[in-house]
Formats: sequence, C-alpha cells, structure tokens
Amino acid sequence: METFEVEMRHDRQSLTALSHMQYDLFCQRNRMARGFLSLLLIVIAIFYGGGSWWSLLIIAYACYLTTSTYAASNRTARRIADQLEQAGQPLPASRYIFEKNKMRIIDLNSGEELEPMAYGDVFGLGEDRDALYLFRSQYGGYRVPKEALGERQDAFRRFIQNKTGKLFIRRLTPLNRVRSWLHARESEPTHL
Repeated sequence: METFEVEMRHDRQSLTALSHMQYDLFCQRNRMARGFLSLLLIVIAIFYGGGSWWSLLIIAYACYLTTSTYAASNRTARRIADQLEQAGQPLPASRYIFEKNKMRIIDLNSGEELEPMAYGDVFGLGEDRDALYLFRSQYGGYRVPKEALGERQDAFRRFIQNKTGKLFIRRLTPLNRVRSWLHARESEPTHL
C-alpha cells in the first residue's frame, strides 16, 4: 500500500495562501455579491451620475469592491501570525502521514499527535500553483506543498481524490462546479 508523508512549516505567505484558498472554496456568495454590487454601482454612476463628483466616488468604491477580494482573508492570516509572534509561539509546523483510512497529523512544535482525520471527513479539496489543500471544515484546513511531494504529486492527487470521493478544485467557478457535480455523479453507486 502506498503511503505519503509530508512536513509543512508555515510562514506568513503560506498562511495567506491557505486563507485565500479557504475564501475561494467557501465564500462564493460573498464573491458573487461583491461582483454584482460593483457592477450595479458602476451602472448607477454612469447612467445617473453624468460625470458628477459623486458618480466618480461610486465608481471608485465599485473598483475597490472588485480589487479587494482577499482583504478579509489577508487580515485574518496577518492577525494569526501577529498573535503567535506576540505570544512568542512559532508558526504552525506539522507532519502529515497519509495512511490507508486516515490522515495523521503530528504537531512538530510540541511533538504531540493531533486527532487524525478520516478521509470521509474531508470537507473540501483545493489546489493552487504551489500547494494542495485538504479542509476539515470551511473554517480550517491543511496545506500540502507540492514541492514536498516531488514527482509523486499526481499519485498523491489520485490517492486523496479516490479516498475522499472529491476533486481538487482550483476555484469554484461555474465550470469547476459543473465538473465537480459530474465527478460526484460518476462516483455514485449504480441504482436498481
């Protein structure tokens, strides 16, 4: 049986990347609402503002809504890192051991083994250019750097997707939602 073992030592950038992925996967309503409100404000400013000072102000705010997508997740990651530094604590560091039925997590800072996560309990999977993400819930997850997997990235991806029945999603765009839905339909048992 194939097993995988990965060490992950967080820094500020990895905490921010984890926070961004969390937002991408689980805050789509917020993203859509921001986009809709931004578009609505621009239309109002153009058709009713007539180039007045307040229409320019509304357009500026609409642009801010569009470009500040990750402002809250950046603030959260920064706050976590700052709190740990102020308390004299190191940033999280873990060893992940992916076994047949579960993922074991060992805190490298304390040496303590945390509660394992069964693959059936994985809430969602994400992927960006540098890492793969496994989320225990919409509020917390684990980052697996691709470089730590080396040439075994594809094997790891297949292993986790087979064990969880979920796909690694880059972002829940409408196309990725359809792809995920189709995958779920394909993996359902045949009904009589």
